[in-house]
Amino acid sequence: MNAIMKNVKTDSKNEDLINFAQTIDFTELFEQIKNFTGIKCSFYQPEIQEDKSGVYINIMSADITRQAGLFAAILKKCYLHSFNNGVYRNGESGELGYGVNVNIRYEHKDGGSNGMDVVSAYYTESKGWIFRNAGER
Repeated sequence: MNAIMKNVKTDSKNEDLINFAQTIDFTELFEQIKNFTGIKCSFYQPEIQEDKSGVYINIMSADITRQAGLFAAILKKCYLHSFNNGVYRNGESGELGYGVNVNIRYEHKDGGSNGMDVVSAYYTESKGWIFRNAGER
């Protein structure tokens, strides 16, 4: 599954980053997340966004509250999503890449929300996906 553009100008100064972002296949990332967490879920179409600070690819799963075990009783919503992500050009090699922390995000029925890292991933033109699961150094 590849990303689609949202809130991106066609005459962007980041055209090379946006073009690269459109080539990334997220299937392997989604499978890694499911394998590591044991959660069965679907993901929405990744969305490429741009603002004055850069190019981002936002990902989000469908609601997984029912798979939260005993916590399902106190959660209003629970899902996996991208946190702290961006498309970049390596300053030394010039290679394009994408880095993302995937979090499990949860909202409490009585208010408040929080999240925690599940998988950190990097994608580069030459190496493809590289993963680090939560708790690994």
